[in-house]
Amino acid sequence: MSLNAPPKAVFFDIGNVLLHFDLTAIITRIAAALGCRRIKVARSLLDTKRISALERGKIGSEELYRIFQEELGYSGTFTRFRKLWCDNFSLDRRTAALLKEVSRQVPTYLLSNTHALHYDFIKTRYAFIKCVRGVALSHELGMRKPEPRIFKAALKMAGVRPAQAVFIDDLEPNVAAARRAGLQAIRYRGPEDLRRRLRSLGVLD
Repeated sequence: MSLNAPPKAVFFDIGNVLLHFDLTAIITRIAAALGCRRIKVARSLLDTKRISALERGKIGSEELYRIFQEELGYSGTFTRFRKLWCDNFSLDRRTAALLKEVSRQVPTYLLSNTHALHYDFIKTRYAFIKCVRGVALSHELGMRKPEPRIFKAALKMAGVRPAQAVFIDDLEPNVAAARRAGLQAIRYRGPEDLRRRLRSLGVLD
């Protein structure tokens, strides 16, 4: 059992924790569908400033569609674009089951850098969404991990103090930022390790 305050909230990241994705495979798939070079797609979509704008909600769905049209030569429908942009996830069933188990014992939330189209797609496809009490999403809050203020917003939403919260993420900078903000944080290394770590923090029996 952890010597810290008993956990009263658990926050899960989405990408590469609950849902896995491979950026290289995504870029390859989009390039093949659009008939252009991968480097062109990567330069357009993986630009650091553009990713930041997407995840802060500064680039909406219609504008992203326009970027695909004007920069990548896309001529298809919005529906096909949405599928091309969104249908790139694979569910980690064991981690999703673990979230469900955690949610029966401790209020559970999502805290993720994401984009409106992605989250709308995820809501319609994956059942783990029904297990959480709330979400702190970068595109809705206008801020993103590892910024300290997004952790403050998440804690305020859950109504807990930092030491009462557990945060799970696959990226070390985000885990380190959460710890600096006072949360108990776990770097995700697979469902078995996560279960062990959650038990050590007193989240699971």
